[in-house]
Amino acid sequence: MANNWDFGPGHTNNGSVGVGGSINGVAQSIYSESSTQLAPLGTKLEFDDGRTFRYTKSGATIAIGLVCANDYSDGLLAETDNFTVSGSAGDREFSMTGGGSEFSTTAEFYAGSYIVFTDGTGAGAIYRIKDHTTASSDKITFQLYDKLVTAPGSDTDIIIVGNPYGNTLTADGTSIAVDSDSHAIGVAPIAVTSGYYFWMQTKGICSVKADYGTTAASSVLMGMEMVVSTSHDGQVEVKLDATDGRQTIGNNLSPSGDDNTFIPMFLTCE
Repeated sequence: MANNWDFGPGHTNNGSVGVGGSINGVAQSIYSESSTQLAPLGTKLEFDDGRTFRYTKSGATIAIGLVCANDYSDGLLAETDNFTVSGSAGDREFSMTGGGSEFSTTAEFYAGSYIVFTDGTGAGAIYRIKDHTTASSDKITFQLYDKLVTAPGSDTDIIIVGNPYGNTLTADGTSIAVDSDSHAIGVAPIAVTSGYYFWMQTKGICSVKADYGTTAASSVLMGMEMVVSTSHDGQVEVKLDATDGRQTIGNNLSPSGDDNTFIPMFLTCE
C-alpha cells in the first residue's frame, strides 16, 4: 500500500517552515537529499522571502543549478479508448479492463497520478489516484482520494497523467517536441542522485546555469524572460524573440555573466 501521510483534509500539506527547511518535523534541508522518502511528493515548502520548493523524487542524476522537467514516459502514463469500465457515483474506486498490455504491473506505479476523463460518460472530470491493485497487463482497479461524481461508462476514455514531482529529469531543450522531457517544473538547488528525494525550487530567486552561447552580453538585460537552452539541456538562455513559443521559466536578475556560469534568476515555475 502507498504511504499514508496525514496532512489534514483534502490530502494537502499544512506544514510550517523550520530552521534549515524542516517541515512538519521532517529534518531534510533544502541543501540535502535523501535515499528514503520523508514527505509526500509535491509537499510545498515556502519561505517568507517568496522562495518556494516542492518535495520531489529524481528519475536520473541531476546537476546543481539545472532546470528539471517531467519524465515524459511517466508524465503520460496511459491513454485508453473505450475500455470496459465499472464504477458507481459516490464510490472511491473503479476498474478498467482493456484488450492488451495497456497498464503497468508495478505496484503503486500510478499512486499520486491523475485520471482525466477525456471523452464519453463523465468527460471533463479529473481525479487523483491514491492507490491501485497490482494490475494485470489488461485490468486494474484504482482507489481515488475523492468520490466519483458521475459513474464512468463503457464509452469513457481516459488519460493518466503522472505526478509531476514523481520522476524528474534534467529538462530537454535540444529536442522540444510533444514526446520530449521539455516541460520545466523547477530548478535543482543541489546535485541530486538518481532515485533520491530533494526539495526542488519552483519559485523565487534561484541560482541557475546559463547558456549565453553567441548572445552578445549587451543583449542580456535585467528582467528579460528566460527559457530552457536549445543547446545545453537544463541550462537557460535569454528569450530574444517575442514569437518564441517556448515556456518562459523566469526572469534574468544578472547584469552580466559568462557562458556556462551560474546566474541569479527569478524562477516562475510555481
